[in-house]
Amino acid sequence: MGVRFSLPAPVMLDKFYGQKEFQKTIRILVYPNITWQKDLEKDSYVQVLKNMIRETQGQPFFWHIISPTHIDGLTFPNTEQLMVPVHTYPPAMRSDFDVSHIKSLIGSEKDFDIIMSHLPEHTHQLVNTMYNLTHHTPKVMGYSHWCDFHHIVAWYKGAFNQNMLGLLEYENCYINTYAQKEMVLEQAKEVFNAETVDKIDNILTVQHLGVFESDIVEPNESPEKLIVFNHRCEAYKHFDEFVSLMDKLYETRQDFKVWIPLFEGDVPRPYMSNEKFDKKGYYNRLRDCLVGFAPKQKYGGWSVAATDGLMNGVPYIFYDGSYYHELQDNAEFFTTDNEALTLLNKHLDNVNHRNEQSRIAQQSLRDNLLYKNEMSKMVDNIKNIVDNSHKMKETGKLKELIDAVKIHGSISKSELYGHMGWGRGIKWTPYRRALLSHPNIYDTMSVEPTYNWKE
Repeated sequence: MGVRFSLPAPVMLDKFYGQKEFQKTIRILVYPNITWQKDLEKDSYVQVLKNMIRETQGQPFFWHIISPTHIDGLTFPNTEQLMVPVHTYPPAMRSDFDVSHIKSLIGSEKDFDIIMSHLPEHTHQLVNTMYNLTHHTPKVMGYSHWCDFHHIVAWYKGAFNQNMLGLLEYENCYINTYAQKEMVLEQAKEVFNAETVDKIDNILTVQHLGVFESDIVEPNESPEKLIVFNHRCEAYKHFDEFVSLMDKLYETRQDFKVWIPLFEGDVPRPYMSNEKFDKKGYYNRLRDCLVGFAPKQKYGGWSVAATDGLMNGVPYIFYDGSYYHELQDNAEFFTTDNEALTLLNKHLDNVNHRNEQSRIAQQSLRDNLLYKNEMSKMVDNIKNIVDNSHKMKETGKLKELIDAVKIHGSISKSELYGHMGWGRGIKWTPYRRALLSHPNIYDTMSVEPTYNWKE
């Protein structure tokens, strides 16, 4: 039967109960998708995850985050960071899965109720490795930051298929825009049958990347004549076309400057600058800008660059793509260079018009893009996934586990295994779900689970 443990003294139980925060804790293992490792705080995945955790403070979530190094922005009372090396160059990142790294992180003393994977390509390997090592069987959900479409990348075919096969193992997968979701479904039709495409359709869940109301600040109504392109300066953001457009504008007037903060190296034009700042300085410099430029995208994703500017009072002129209409439907849109130039000149010549567009944009953020509303839906979804996970039925073994928790008051997972005489081959996840479904049994908000009895 295994070793029996002595009952703690009542005074110790009282002391314990007074110090610990009991929760029906949901433990989330986060698998990363990092593409900007030279400055992790600016990486889009890190920003998304930080906002998720920030907005869900107060929920019974404990986040176990796989990271290449410690990330200050992901430090919260209910997080731990598990450090292993990770690739960032996309082909390597999507293809390389190191079992030894995962093995070093996931011990049998830990529990995970759900995996939130930001890299669908690794889903099968991650789930299989976890099961083989620990017999954890958590549900999987995730977030798709990028899909390899054939009109964007040369290596699309195998990468896209791999992405979709991993995604099919998810309960659901968040994606940034309806436009992006439609692109995924259209390309999926080239590979999969109608039934599988329908399944992908049901799994993909649109979640717009909103803003925090506290981050929307009063606009600067006396800005510099500074145009900002705060996107990555890459072909999929049509950066070269933007430079050509600025040249056309500069041929007619020279009373403006252009700020391209993500450009590396020597700027392509004398009237351009790429000043670098920390986050606070970046926001302060945005407030100096007259207008932002949102280019045509080959990839119909969200624009965090635009929301950064809008919440700091910078109005944007947007390429007339459906993905931008999801961001701000009442903005000013262009299709041709001439239309873009007309709008830019209007902002440069009429600060009152610019300031009115700033007010319209910020009200649109408040009405449509507050992050708390999107995260409320995610919280409900996470809880539903966990609640619907398989629970062990009422058996003699389950009753013995419940009795052990009641007798000992507080007991670790390894102590429960010792009590039962179990090894790691036990499929533990259904037992955990059954224990935490009991009205008197709780976990704590700590790195490792403990099972606690509370009358």
